[in-house]
Amino acid sequence: MVRSPALRSLSVLSVATLLLLTGCSDDSGDPAEGASGSPLEEYMGTLFEMDPAAMAADQVEMENLIATCMSEKGFEYIPIEVSEDDYDWASEDEIVDRETAEWVAKNGYGMSATEEEPVDEPEESDEDPNADYIASLSEGAQAAYNEALYGPDVWSEMTEEEAMEYEYRWEDAGCQGAASHEVDMTGDLFSDPAHAELMDAMNALWEKQMDDPRVVELNTKWADCMADAGYTDFATPDDAQTSVMEAQNALWENMDVVEESPESWNGPSDEALAEVREVEIATATADFACKEEISYSDELTTVQHELEKQFVTDHKAQLDAFIAAVESSESE
Repeated sequence: MVRSPALRSLSVLSVATLLLLTGCSDDSGDPAEGASGSPLEEYMGTLFEMDPAAMAADQVEMENLIATCMSEKGFEYIPIEVSEDDYDWASEDEIVDRETAEWVAKNGYGMSATEEEPVDEPEESDEDPNADYIASLSEGAQAAYNEALYGPDVWSEMTEEEAMEYEYRWEDAGCQGAASHEVDMTGDLFSDPAHAELMDAMNALWEKQMDDPRVVELNTKWADCMADAGYTDFATPDDAQTSVMEAQNALWENMDVVEESPESWNGPSDEALAEVREVEIATATADFACKEEISYSDELTTVQHELEKQFVTDHKAQLDAFIAAVESSESE
């Protein structure tokens, strides 16, 4: 079996670690040395490269494996079409463009659709090609189909606490889980007990950065600036973005109405969407101005790079072993 490179996986590291390694660094790299990336990102090299073509190829292989698996279970399954464009995320230049007052004033955090980029109705090609077949099945057959594809429904019976503690197992995820495991999209190496200590340390690195006295002081300055602008409930920039996200999510909380009477609900009104968008732009603009005032990104990057340098020194042997394991898996 040909295994895909680790960071072509969709479950590479924890979200927190990826944010630490990519989201908080700027294009200037280390302020002191002018490096092109963060110390940990540079040390791990090509593991952090996202190749849209390779990721699309993995997904195509996965869809074909799902079709074979579902056929063996007695169901039809048409592979969902995948293209490289599905994985063609914003370029570095586009990301840099977003880090300007002009972009923020028009788009806020980029969570809601802009006037230049309206939300269109899904194109026919975006629809599930299996929808008609699923609809033709009886209620019992649909349940069996879903179990074959996704595995048993364990979520509906879980409490919130149980859901938080639930550990994913590909063996329990039906044809989709088996296919993702086959093409290594679940990132086996990242859950391998042999690398558990390194993964835990990498995840803890984000918390260590946030708890650093310099970052705590930086967030305090930012919060004071935001309070002067009329935003008194935010302690960190994450709080500001979360408040906007929660406001947008609240617009869709009555989605259950669709299940009972789809024709009676067309989504949030234009007025409601415009109101939340106005809040988003105002919040993001104040956030951006306060960050600029205290050189937030530069100061945060300085702390990040310092901690990562020490991390590479402290965990060099583990990092080398992990990189070697990835390179070995790629050659199999």
